[in-house]
Amino acid sequence: MKRSRQPALPCLALLLLSAGLACSKHDFATCDITQSACQEDIYYKMLSLRGDAYDPFGSLPSVTVISEAQYRAILEEEAATTAQNGPSPWDKGLVLLHFTSTASSQVDAGTGVDGGAGSDAGTSTSDIDYMAAHTYAFYSWKTKDVTIISHSDQTDDSAQADAMISLAHELVHALQDREFDLDKSTITSDDYYANDTIVEGDARFYEYLFTKDLCPHISGCKSVYTLTYELDYYWSHFDALGSPLNAATMLVYPLGGKYENTVYDSGGNAAVRHAYAKAPQHTVGFLIGDDGIMPPVSANDVCPLAAKDLPLQGDSVGADQFGALLFYTFLRGWGVSHEVAFTTAQTWAGDFLLVQANTDFSTTAVSWRIEFSAAPPASVVQALTATGELTVKTEAQALQITVSDSTTPIEWMTVRCQ
Repeated sequence: MKRSRQPALPCLALLLLSAGLACSKHDFATCDITQSACQEDIYYKMLSLRGDAYDPFGSLPSVTVISEAQYRAILEEEAATTAQNGPSPWDKGLVLLHFTSTASSQVDAGTGVDGGAGSDAGTSTSDIDYMAAHTYAFYSWKTKDVTIISHSDQTDDSAQADAMISLAHELVHALQDREFDLDKSTITSDDYYANDTIVEGDARFYEYLFTKDLCPHISGCKSVYTLTYELDYYWSHFDALGSPLNAATMLVYPLGGKYENTVYDSGGNAAVRHAYAKAPQHTVGFLIGDDGIMPPVSANDVCPLAAKDLPLQGDSVGADQFGALLFYTFLRGWGVSHEVAFTTAQTWAGDFLLVQANTDFSTTAVSWRIEFSAAPPASVVQALTATGELTVKTEAQALQITVSDSTTPIEWMTVRCQ
């Protein structure tokens, strides 16, 4: 897996910088990240911000510079490889639940059990165009190096500052990997997104500190938007985040950044390091409201229904726990307001999602049971059933959602928890 600072939304235009910094003329503080001197300056700045009085690792990680055309070729190769066998049952299941609009999703998502929410069947040409043009750098834990993408048409001060901030973010990932090892095995999508929130939040927080320090050296820069502002912007501009699946991937940055900012305020750099051991194991732990109280998580056994006439074992079957963050973006995708979706997701107490398909993969059925610590609002059920695509059965503190692309009615049955 490669980690990259998510290219910002077109309308946000790199929220932390371009919307907050107005750069009109060259300044000595900006530099070209394709040059080794600039890379070293940023690296040692990040070491300083993270509280290291010396370089405990001895040097800058290995850095490779490639052209935008070369990066585009990498993205196209990845898309072709993942699309070779066509959409999987998981891809179809995500479409049926409206997590994605087609049987393809974004590059570099997480991976849950047997595919899970993070599996991807490919990336569209428009996605590749956008990523190729707006990605400045990425870090790979497999090779332990940073790759910088050179954009020959982006050489003004604003572009250089954006690139510097992106590289600062990726260098935090390199430092994280040296300290904690980013190659962490995650079992469910909820595991993945919870881990990614702390990892990306760490990088986002120090990226924010870097941006604050860079701001006074850039003409026209007066202030930098806070991480709380960024998160609130994402909540209120949810439709601009793309599909609900992509929205979850985008939200881990400000969610984690805000969490790390709070941790830092309580105990500085040491507290940020310790946060890895104390971080929430479920994404519901990051859905903290204005009261600052972390939602509780129960250990309920969650058993979904199953399609009676489809296999319950084999390559065409998969199971996953999606967690509260994906449930939140799922609700937003079905038109539920932020306030209702957020408070409902905060009461998440467990879920189990089952995807089944027949042996030739022509029919897919999805069953998702979500349990709560309080009864979900009736308006949530109304939104989910408005189009007639989903069947939703309610219990006192649970929802059972089923959907299928079968041309004949599906008979659902109760199964024992796996």
